[in-house]
Amino acid sequence: MYTNVWYVAGFSKDLTDAPIKVTMLGADFVLFRDAEGQAMCISNVCPHRGASLAQGTLLKDGSLACPFHGWQFNGGGTCTLIPSRRDHEVDVVAPGARTDAYATVEKYGLIWVCVGDDPDAAAPIPDIPEWGDDSFRFAAHEEVWDANYHHAKFTNLDYVHLAVVHGITFQGQDNPIQAPEHRVTTHEHGFRSIMQTNPRPSEGVWSKLREEGAKVESIMKFWVAGMTLRGQVEIGGVGSGRFNMFYEFSTPIDDRTTMMRHYFIRNYKMEEDFDTEHTRRNLQNIHQDKAIAEAQRPKIAPAGPDPRGLYTHDEDKIMLAYWGLMADMRNKGWQIDRGKLAVAERDTFLRVIPSPARRTNPDGWVYAAMPRIPARASAARPAAEIGFVDITRVQPTRAPDYGLSAPVVPHHPKSNATLEWEAGALKMIEQAPSFVQPMIIENAEKAAKEQGHNLVTVELVKALQAQQAVGG
Repeated sequence: MYTNVWYVAGFSKDLTDAPIKVTMLGADFVLFRDAEGQAMCISNVCPHRGASLAQGTLLKDGSLACPFHGWQFNGGGTCTLIPSRRDHEVDVVAPGARTDAYATVEKYGLIWVCVGDDPDAAAPIPDIPEWGDDSFRFAAHEEVWDANYHHAKFTNLDYVHLAVVHGITFQGQDNPIQAPEHRVTTHEHGFRSIMQTNPRPSEGVWSKLREEGAKVESIMKFWVAGMTLRGQVEIGGVGSGRFNMFYEFSTPIDDRTTMMRHYFIRNYKMEEDFDTEHTRRNLQNIHQDKAIAEAQRPKIAPAGPDPRGLYTHDEDKIMLAYWGLMADMRNKGWQIDRGKLAVAERDTFLRVIPSPARRTNPDGWVYAAMPRIPARASAARPAAEIGFVDITRVQPTRAPDYGLSAPVVPHHPKSNATLEWEAGALKMIEQAPSFVQPMIIENAEKAAKEQGHNLVTVELVKALQAQQAVGG
């Protein structure tokens, strides 16, 4: 895990007049608002007896009172009052009483915290130009994945998985699963990939969004700050100006679990009552990715790409660009040393993420800082040196239609369906004879798509049954 990164600690709307505990990089923090309403972030562990400050009381002056003995801390981490000895200065009663405080800003409806001691050196928070623009509609979502932050992010960092996991195939080429040619360009704080495809023709009301045969451009951008991924699809075709977009922010809770937050954005079908459907359509793909990530191994976040691993042109080109950025942070001395931390924790004393105050005043802290890998001391093989076969330069030895007799299809955790189904609707299908179930599923999904939905409801199945009864 990496320090000195601006991570998304929460949505601004959720931080009101009570403190909130947040776990990032295996450490506990507390968010609260000061007297001016500014978001603050300090270590959640009281330096006196280790109580959770998030269980304390937020006072009118914007300080936070510990729930155990009432010690009060401001947003800068300074202890301002010890109630049992209020007639004395804090430095007299408990010299050096303080806790770590971290740089915190609010932008785009999000609370960003630079988890580390050098916010000035951290990669900048990316712009979200759509925020505040009334021509776009936003929907927000968050959930915890039982997967490390690398695996959680990798589910989106290639194009081949779109066909295998989601059934989004690439038309106009011999192999609809092969990733179309795409350009990956890197910069100091991230990378970008662009490709144009011929998608399958839209069905139902969606056919009105794009002319048949129109190319669609997809742009993927990644920034280190927030482990942010932005996906943009010009859903109406190149030049249409109709976009379906998402922003994905990944915050490591620890090296096994990740908080995933999303913004889903569109500038088509702007009706408010489409918000739920738009979110559902995005979550269908996200939850298919989630199932993949949570089953991947190793469970603990790898320190870098395995030099013995298998890497290919189509699946891994973008992922290796990602690993290059991670190597840059490791070489700066920002990566937590998991091995040393495990040894250090044997004494059962707490370690915390170092804050900026420790750079100017490193002595006298109650809790030691988490150990980090020294700058440029990494023995890991640089991602740039890990190669793969440039298959575009190799003459094919198999026929273009090889393997088409067993096509790759998306896996769905509930049924053979490719859309989302209400549980009650699936039970209705299961009550039918097995030999007619595929036909019922096909008809129900066709009807849902014609109505512009990707959820098959009980009401829809009942309506189809009623139509069949009348027709029969």
